[in-house]
Amino acid sequence: KKATKEVLKQTALATLISAVAWPSMIKNFADMIDEPWTIAKIRSDEAGVELARCLVESDERQPVSLIGYSFGARAVFSCLNELARLQEEWEDDRAKNSPQIKSSPSKNSSSLQNVQGLANDINEKPKIKREPASIIEDVVLMGSPTYTDRKAWAACRRVVAGRLINCYSRKDWILTLIFQVRSSTGIFRRTAGTYPVEDVARIENVDCSDLVGGSHGDYCMVVHGILDRAGFGCS
Repeated sequence: KKATKEVLKQTALATLISAVAWPSMIKNFADMIDEPWTIAKIRSDEAGVELARCLVESDERQPVSLIGYSFGARAVFSCLNELARLQEEWEDDRAKNSPQIKSSPSKNSSSLQNVQGLANDINEKPKIKREPASIIEDVVLMGSPTYTDRKAWAACRRVVAGRLINCYSRKDWILTLIFQVRSSTGIFRRTAGTYPVEDVARIENVDCSDLVGGSHGDYCMVVHGILDRAGFGCS
């Protein structure tokens, strides 16, 4: 066996062996970090939903700006999508509670019941204290482990009054590798942390490939530089 391996190493088959070995090594690496990666995604999404609910239930009236990198960016993204969902609910509730003039009521008792029912709906304490679309001012996402799904990003854009900035690095091979290897569909899909978000109005994309190299962990060391490049300001 050892002799056979040595012969193969010296022949044209060496390239083929390497081509098979590399994907196997990559898969083993992805399997090793699969569980913490999955847990981090789930908890980021849950944290984002909870943040959105805290914001709409808060008595604070000042606008809020959100900044996050890596899974922090995913949590912010989840928060924006939840705010977009809550905004739809808020608009539906307003439409239902809007007074409507009824013409030619058949019975006085029926009309009285309608008025009383409407009064109860209006006086009912709303669960959402603030219009969700009025809360967020600016958002900066850096190295976000989310897909560049146009529908999801468009929903985020609707609840951000100011700037929505996606900072990405094409050299972040860790993010690209893990996201694609763990993809259940097997179809290549762009991630916002490694590609610009396209075909969505008023999304700003900032290329930070020269600041963030092959390590996803570089973001924590260059946050100030990225914010300066985005023109967001950092003190």
